[in-house]
Amino acid sequence: MGRTAPTYRQALEERMKRWDEFGRLLTTPEERAAFATLCRGARRYAAQATYIGSPDLLESILLSVLLDLARRLPIDPPARSAAR
Repeated sequence: MGRTAPTYRQALEERMKRWDEFGRLLTTPEERAAFATLCRGARRYAAQATYIGSPDLLESILLSVLLDLARRLPIDPPARSAAR
């Protein structure tokens, strides 16, 4: 018997195919590169998204993209309290 529901990775790739047209319509190389970065971020955490098994594909994609972007941000040291 085959699967009746696609795996997370299959569903993700189907969604990415639908979004490819958007990426092709971007006008500058910087925009296309940023779009490619977002797509890589969505794929980077596919194993974790599969494990949690959320019924909402978009939620898992967005969480993956946000996590990937957050890990690229410079980490600021904690703010020091002002001396009195």
